Amino acid sequence: MRLGGVVMQLLGRRVGDDDSGLTLVELGVGMAITALLSTLMVTWLSAGVGSETSHRSYDDALADLRHVTDQMSKEIRSAGHLTAAGTSSLGYWLDGDRDGVVDTGETVTWAIDGLGIARSTDADSGGVLATSVSDTYSSFSYDSVDPAAITRVTISLVTLAESRAGEARLEHTVDVYLRNR
Repeated sequence: MRLGGVVMQLLGRRVGDDDSGLTLVELGVGMAITALLSTLMVTWLSAGVGSETSHRSYDDALADLRHVTDQMSKEIRSAGHLTAAGTSSLGYWLDGDRDGVVDTGETVTWAIDGLGIARSTDADSGGVLATSVSDTYSSFSYDSVDPAAITRVTISLVTLAESRAGEARLEHTVDVYLRNR
């Protein structure tokens, strides 16, 4: 049975009448059904793309936090001593050549600012390692106020990732104990 016959039956017309084509009403009904199905498919596809994009943003932000805290943790554990201990910056001596002497390039500073979190040394300005880190919520904290007496550093980094419901707040906190004390 032709599509025209199906539409005619839906409209209450008998199949087999001497009609040789579709009427304007039949054509309009067919177009309305097609438009409805197309709208549903486009909505479904755009929801899937939006969901995938928000998951990727979330995963990328969390991966940045983990990468930065892993690198910081490794260096802080090996630090000879801390040189500065603030809530938004941390400085330490990292004896790269293991000679026991503070050489140029061995004093490392991590800073949380409006650009993200950056690593630099006394020899170079370094660069920003994670741009998604929130300077409002991220911080360093310590088990002592005297940098020479600190044995534990708590790194708390927060990022705001885009999600379907708005912004999701991700936090990654790590306690690091200095080994070379």
